[in-house]
Amino acid sequence: MKKNKVGLAALVGVGAFALYTVATLPPAPPVVPPVPSVIQVPNVPELTAYDMPTGHVPVSNEPYQSTYRSVSLSDLADRNLTTGVYAGTPYWKQREQWFKDHYYDTLAARKVWAPGTSPETHKRGDKVTWKSEPIPQYVPPPCDQPQPTGYDAEGCRYVNQLFTDVAATDPAKAQEMRDQARRGRDVWYKGTFGNQDENYLLQSRVVGKDHMNYPWLDTRTRSERFTKWGLINDPDCSEGDASTNWYDKCQDPHSSGVLGYRKYYADPIKDKDGKVVYNPQTAAYSKDEIAKNKRFIIGHPCVQCHVGFDPTNPPENPNEPTWTNLTATIGNQHIVQPDAFFLGAPESSPARQVLKGGRLGTIDTSLVASDWMNNPGTQNNIMDFHNKRIFSHEMKDPVTGKISTANTRHVLKGAEDSVGEHLALIRVYVNIGMCTEECWTPNFAYPGRMIGRGTEQSPLRIMQCAAECDPWNYADAKMDDLAAFLITGGPTYLMASKDKDGKAGTDFIDTKVVPKGREVFAQECATCHSTKMAPANIRNDKIALGKFYEGHVFGKEDYWTMEYSEAERNDPKFIARYLSKDAAGKLRPNQFAEKGVFGQDWLGNDERTPFNIIGTNFCRALHDNHNKGHIWEEFSSETYKNSPSPGSVPRVLNRMIPFIGGMKVGEKKVEGGPGYLRNISLLSVWATAPFMHNNAIGEVTYLADGSPDFTVAGRIKQFENSFAELMTSDNPKDGKHRPQKISLTTEDTKITAREDMQGLLKIPVKKGTPVANIASVNPHSPLFMGCGDIVENNGHQFGVDLSKEDKYALREFLKLM
Repeated sequence: MKKNKVGLAALVGVGAFALYTVATLPPAPPVVPPVPSVIQVPNVPELTAYDMPTGHVPVSNEPYQSTYRSVSLSDLADRNLTTGVYAGTPYWKQREQWFKDHYYDTLAARKVWAPGTSPETHKRGDKVTWKSEPIPQYVPPPCDQPQPTGYDAEGCRYVNQLFTDVAATDPAKAQEMRDQARRGRDVWYKGTFGNQDENYLLQSRVVGKDHMNYPWLDTRTRSERFTKWGLINDPDCSEGDASTNWYDKCQDPHSSGVLGYRKYYADPIKDKDGKVVYNPQTAAYSKDEIAKNKRFIIGHPCVQCHVGFDPTNPPENPNEPTWTNLTATIGNQHIVQPDAFFLGAPESSPARQVLKGGRLGTIDTSLVASDWMNNPGTQNNIMDFHNKRIFSHEMKDPVTGKISTANTRHVLKGAEDSVGEHLALIRVYVNIGMCTEECWTPNFAYPGRMIGRGTEQSPLRIMQCAAECDPWNYADAKMDDLAAFLITGGPTYLMASKDKDGKAGTDFIDTKVVPKGREVFAQECATCHSTKMAPANIRNDKIALGKFYEGHVFGKEDYWTMEYSEAERNDPKFIARYLSKDAAGKLRPNQFAEKGVFGQDWLGNDERTPFNIIGTNFCRALHDNHNKGHIWEEFSSETYKNSPSPGSVPRVLNRMIPFIGGMKVGEKKVEGGPGYLRNISLLSVWATAPFMHNNAIGEVTYLADGSPDFTVAGRIKQFENSFAELMTSDNPKDGKHRPQKISLTTEDTKITAREDMQGLLKIPVKKGTPVANIASVNPHSPLFMGCGDIVENNGHQFGVDLSKEDKYALREFLKLM
């Protein structure tokens, strides 16, 4: 999430090859060590007074306006909806009880350096000379007691409203389900697993240690954190003062004051003789301590990207939300990510300029393990994942090497994480910094190498990672709990919303045209955006599609009657064919009467569709980090890696080469797995505009104070302008067409011909240069662009030719979803 598709530019015609040397090869990819018969457990420091929370918060039973699901892992197992073949490595399975006993102790970790070594002496690729040690955290009490923080009280409120049906017949079982979901929520909000090292060790090599800091940690920025950066303040914190060293005052002392950023004391600073000259736990405040990361280091749990304002219940003040205003799984559509990591660097730095190429609410997840393609994308909207389609893939167990057939869901934009949720989840933790130096960096291309080993990625090996980086095992032992929490995430419905001014969500929908919009959706959209799959032989027959989807409810059961006209609902044939009476005599749509919440349409079929059919910016579809021989090889199935080629793309000369840059020279065949984008869900689409994987279709609107408009009215305005752009031709030759969007540098900058931005030759880049020109070139293969597509809002021309009336009806129907 941070680095280095920068410093990539004009290697031809400017003598830049002189920057590269081959004298010292990088280390070979690590060899997997044998599993020892006895695996040592790490030292666990004692909790101190600093670690203890300060609140005494009662647990509320206020109902939610958003929808959450009482779905458990056992529900998935009963329906054969479990996925993957991976069950964990011996490195933690042999200590399974120890990890249960030290669950909260192992949510965070730090390096304990060997004598004579430190972050100052460690260089990229050096051998592991440190041990990992947990950073202990308090264990929250049971939910029948007051809680030590508002966060904990909210967690109890959340899980207490789940599994009420189970509790009616088996209270003990319901409590087990609630406890597991609560633990998973704590992993989502607090689990960092040593990932602070990515920034303080790896990223600091790129931008310099003096620039790798978080200026917004200063409590005096609290009143503008969302307005300026899209950051969400922790509701359990308040503005601090001199007594808190100008950090926020928080009930949980490990909270930085911003959700998704956890603070831990830095190591003491020592002089050359080993004498402590700065003790972060006792030192007086100094004005440079944030800029120099002296007192605290910051780890990053998953909610840094995924927590956002609940669209159904927006806050009065976006810089002072309460827990009732937040949802952990929708994704923060307003965050300036990952620029928030680099605010210590000048705005003209190449890192800042490349990161500005991503729109609000997007992040290029291949920035660190670079695929050399500028492809920022939205965070996954985690809703009703229990209803995502299941696919059967051949996959290799990374522990045994055995290949077998198993279920998987498609998760990433191109469905690359295709080996089950357990590995898909833990890969994210590696991608945000866990085990960076032990498992990840040694497999990157080596900066400055043009010949031999180190010019390409090599695969991360899971067994080696678990052997050399115990935080992998800290996380690995918790992924089932995390999955148990995430599958309880559900949609946010406009019909259940209320704006900050009290206006009801129902006032934003023209319900009279919804039945017509449903007909249009069934004929025009459902073949891609429904989990009820139409037979292939009718997918181009709109009349047949309309008949196929008769009686099917696309939206929530509570609102199903709005999808059909009164005449349809009262038709005896309709009732006989599509409705059933429950035990109380109430008529229900068959899909819900038979399957309950598992009858909900996920509004996407998750099929991988070739990029050239969708027509959107294809750089994300070309993402190849999951290919054989690449960094994430063990996180994609054999079926994925053997996908048929979807076609070819133009081979474009490096656009930074004078005179000839940008010329098309032949074509490149896309193969090895990439080239596809999955058909996403439209659940809560009213709340998550702008559209497409890169948020490029439509625009964010802003309030008078400069905040992105987070209100219900604002989301509707953004949805409607995005829908209008989506329904417009992308052909510049048409009389009415979308304006082409290309992200440009906002300042003059200078880059080098290496991905780590080091080197003597500084190449000037003028303000107004397309960001992709410098972010989509592989410095180890600099003649051609990694991806030559720079227009960000092309494609998805489905429905463009609909009548004005049909477009309007379709728009209003989608607001109901």
